Amino acid sequence: MSITAYRRRASERPGLRVLAGRFARAALVLAFSAGATLAQAAGAPAAGSPAAGFPDRAVQIILSFPPGGATDVLARELGKELNQTLGQSVVIVNRPGAGGLIGMQAGARAEPDGYTLYISSVMSNSINEAINGKAQVSLDGDFDAVGAIASAPHILVTPTKLGIPDYAGLVQYLKQAPGKYNYASMGAGTLSNLEGEIFKEQAGVDALQIPYKGSSQAIPEVIEGSSAFMFDSVASTLPHKQAGRLLVLGVASQKRLPAMPEVPTLKELGVQGLDAENLFALMAPRGTPPDRIAVLRRALEATKANADFRRAIEAQGFQASEIAADALPGFILDQQAFWLTKVRALNVTAGK
Repeated sequence: MSITAYRRRASERPGLRVLAGRFARAALVLAFSAGATLAQAAGAPAAGSPAAGFPDRAVQIILSFPPGGATDVLARELGKELNQTLGQSVVIVNRPGAGGLIGMQAGARAEPDGYTLYISSVMSNSINEAINGKAQVSLDGDFDAVGAIASAPHILVTPTKLGIPDYAGLVQYLKQAPGKYNYASMGAGTLSNLEGEIFKEQAGVDALQIPYKGSSQAIPEVIEGSSAFMFDSVASTLPHKQAGRLLVLGVASQKRLPAMPEVPTLKELGVQGLDAENLFALMAPRGTPPDRIAVLRRALEATKANADFRRAIEAQGFQASEIAADALPGFILDQQAFWLTKVRALNVTAGK
């Protein structure tokens, strides 16, 4: 079942609003779950069904960002494990640009046969939609949910060469020359962008966003000092922290990270609204046969349960997601509502 069908079924129930709150969403998830159960029945696909013999050729996974970033690291670990589970090659296709929309459109417009999938950065997609609307493609309208893969908090980094010692030092540095300094992001309308705007609002500082096409393009510029700070993934920045090129000032999560327990959360530092961890989810073009989605879903769950896979992604700052597949559509709708509120409150636009 697509997320659009999930939304439509929920809207037909008297007194329920899809985005009315957690209680309403929980009720809708139950409705979705009841419909999804048949599509996820255990056992081999029936003869003659779309999933019989599926997959019998290579599967490709589309990303919205270039090689070297957090999503790319996660995708390649996922692809390696799915290769073993599905018994077919899994090819990673990087399609960066337009704040993630180029890759997202490619995923949505692919043949809905289960052979082309898309890894969604749910929060980034929700933010981009909150800023630009649903004119081109939407996560809830153009995809069917396969399942949640993993989550990863972003971290606040600054170039070591600037000599900024800690979070308070960065705030002081920016306040000495309002509007003079830049901050880097993974692209306008991404989670990295909005985190920078929330930080500016919370800290009372001014800095100009410099958007790049993904983390791998932004980080070298930050290291050189052309930008004073950036919110980025652990996977992309940890090697540079270890090499002494970047200093990590805070973690945008509810808890400190085992990989860097000495780094405080931004909430500990007094910054509110930046304790959300970016969820990566595996999606299929809308209309993909439900029994093929069931095959992919079982393969994904088997991968997440694999100890080697978990260790590999945890070393990069990820945690295998515990969000159930049938709860993913509701989570996506909640994120859309949350970030729409944030975007409006901060008056963030496509050009900001």
